[in-house]
Amino acid sequence: MTSRSRPGIPGHPAFASVSDYNRAYPDAPMPESATARYVLRSYTAAGAGLVDDLNATEIPHTLDFLPGGAPVRSDADRTGTVIATCWGNPPYLVLAENVSLWEAWAAITERWPSTLSSAVDALRPLSDRSSSGTA
Repeated sequence: MTSRSRPGIPGHPAFASVSDYNRAYPDAPMPESATARYVLRSYTAAGAGLVDDLNATEIPHTLDFLPGGAPVRSDADRTGTVIATCWGNPPYLVLAENVSLWEAWAAITERWPSTLSSAVDALRPLSDRSSSGTA
């Protein structure tokens, strides 16, 4: 796997390592330490993981909201990136970038996706706004 692309998912860069991802997204870093990654608040589809139906691998993934994990009520909103990971491990697949993490969390938890394609669909309105400069 290259550090910037993955077949079958146009427009969604994938990274083979945390350092590759962090070089590309320095304003929304993933913790280098596995221990620090595991404590981030993420979306896990009720602990089952989201099935990777985009590449037909069926491997379960989680969604990480970077920087800092998914927001909680006491957090101020942050602009960041939503990525799919194999429970904090590679590949690191960018699903949305430069989006409100509050809005991204709301979009995901309103739909409760169980597949990566349904997560992409839930995040698409935010990604479209971000890419058009109206975020």
